[in-house]
Amino acid sequence: MSEGAAARLDAALAEQPIVAILRGLRTEEAVPVVGALYDAGIRVAEVPLNSPDPFDTIALLCRAFGDRMLVGAGTVTVVEQVRRLAECGATLCVSPNTDAQVIAEAIRLGMVPLPGCATPSEAFAALAAGARHLKFFPAAGHEGDIAALRTVLPGSVAVLAVGGVGPANIPALRVAGCTGFGIGSDLYKPGRSAEEVGARANALIHAIRHAPRVRLLANPHAIIGESPVVQGGTVTWTDPVRRLVYRFAEGQGTEQPTDQPVFGLAPLPDGRIAGTLENAFCILGGITGPAADIGPGCRFNDLAVDPQGGLWGGVMHKAILAGRGAIFHAASPEAEPRRVGEGLGVPNGMAFSEDGRTLFVIDTLSRTLIAYPADIGEGRLGEPAIVSDFMHVPGKPDGMARAPDGRFYVAMWGGGCVAELAPDGALLRAIPVPAPNLSSAALVGDKLYVTSSRMRLSPAQLEAFPASGGLFAIDLTGG
Repeated sequence: MSEGAAARLDAALAEQPIVAILRGLRTEEAVPVVGALYDAGIRVAEVPLNSPDPFDTIALLCRAFGDRMLVGAGTVTVVEQVRRLAECGATLCVSPNTDAQVIAEAIRLGMVPLPGCATPSEAFAALAAGARHLKFFPAAGHEGDIAALRTVLPGSVAVLAVGGVGPANIPALRVAGCTGFGIGSDLYKPGRSAEEVGARANALIHAIRHAPRVRLLANPHAIIGESPVVQGGTVTWTDPVRRLVYRFAEGQGTEQPTDQPVFGLAPLPDGRIAGTLENAFCILGGITGPAADIGPGCRFNDLAVDPQGGLWGGVMHKAILAGRGAIFHAASPEAEPRRVGEGLGVPNGMAFSEDGRTLFVIDTLSRTLIAYPADIGEGRLGEPAIVSDFMHVPGKPDGMARAPDGRFYVAMWGGGCVAELAPDGALLRAIPVPAPNLSSAALVGDKLYVTSSRMRLSPAQLEAFPASGGLFAIDLTGG
């Protein structure tokens, strides 16, 4: 393999991770179409060999763009095709399968092979033949498989996703570990003008650039990570199963044991962190308030703090019995909690509107986001109304964060995503995160912090999603 060509491919994908797949491209339209792609910022293009006169088209494109782009062929399956590509001046040799002879010949002739694979056996056979870039095909719907494969591949190997790839699933594929994306009909198909191809390329690049970026901050392998609180540069969250409080700051994580499970956390106006114990509110590392009469078989869960510093905690039945969930209020951590709402299933994420006049509560059991009119001075709640039933969102709603503009960010347990909802409850988008069970969220500016769980995941799921139990940061504006 030409190291120069491989380095050019890596640099091109780092600048813009799109490989344009121009199936059906005719020779007479090739230069204006690829020129439109180049003007939009795309630097890698392939013409599949089942297109009309593919070698003539590729030779023309290599003469016109070879000094500025990587141009090659797709659907390369035999050595004779590799040799003809080299005669055209191509630098890229893309295959739907893994063929050691095709890979070796492409390397010998100075091209970058991009063999197709769908299993670890195929991937490692391609690496053994000399490939350093892999095409996972077909990629759509296989984000978990790609994530699992990525964990065993050398870090220097690039994985490109091809097959059913578009703006809707690129964020999930990127999270799974893909560094490039082969795009076909979303960019070009026969009959499209160069102007339309250019417009589509610009729209696609904009969508990718502004898609949320997800990264793993820390992974303490929490059984149930809960209730992240962000203060300055420190993130604090809890694992009630392991009886630990985690902190992450300046790239370092610490663990602090607790005497009893801490189920939820929320910041107080004075900078302290309030928490929920089995049947009482507390101050993290400080006092425990009076016990609440929460009923047999029940415990506290999440909590919220209103603008005046009052505490509002959800109570659930340990056996998840419908109708046993309730909401309790205490004017301060030292005050006795009293019941102010009931008839819920499993109250989870809780958040107030900025004026303190509405308390929003997730009921996981009924898959609803509920709004209660609130009188925080008197500690009373009015009749609730349903804001969202999470239709068409996978999983069950768990913890949440609310933005100043009224949007909600809801961690979906079993859904592997954060649901972003408009103030009226309409689904805006689902942001994929590489962990099936997401449990809670905290929002600071344009950055969302999300906790996750390893509970009840099978060995196969843990292998596919090794970051489960970790703390994620999501840049909502992309980059």
